[in-house]
Amino acid sequence: MKIFVLSLLLFAFSPTIFGQAKNARTVKIYLSDTNNNPNFEDCGKVRAVNRTIPKTKTVAKAALEELFKGATKVEKAKGLTSIFSQETSSILKSVNVKNGAAYVNLKNWVIQNLGTATTSCGAFTFVTPIEKTLMQFPSVKKVFFAIEGSPKDYYEWMQVGECPDELVNCSGKDFE
Repeated sequence: MKIFVLSLLLFAFSPTIFGQAKNARTVKIYLSDTNNNPNFEDCGKVRAVNRTIPKTKTVAKAALEELFKGATKVEKAKGLTSIFSQETSSILKSVNVKNGAAYVNLKNWVIQNLGTATTSCGAFTFVTPIEKTLMQFPSVKKVFFAIEGSPKDYYEWMQVGECPDELVNCSGKDFE
């Protein structure tokens, strides 16, 4: 009788239990690992961490939003760190994926508040996690950046100089 009742309860609640998995998916974000990279000898060295997000058609956007939240307390306790934090959780204006490229449009806040991202090491700690997070998706082979729709503003801020050749005339049309 106990088995029957237990089976009945399991059957009754199984849609709730199993429904959660159907409405979620796992993505990777990339964080710096202080255990395997003492003194940040390689500023672009990152490690994949799994995060669970609600199932969505805009998975690239959701993955970046997770990345921009920074490392959790549990991840920090394991020696993982990030230039991103709760302060940066809303820096993403948009991300568009088309023709093998991701076009990441950031808010002007980054220029005003993330000055360390423009140092030689800071650039790697900023760009590498974004690129790796996006390149986990087969549809992304290259990543371009803009601030408030302007790739010119981003590449000047990062002290790269010119926009990449692929962004003809430094156009921001793909960031809209």
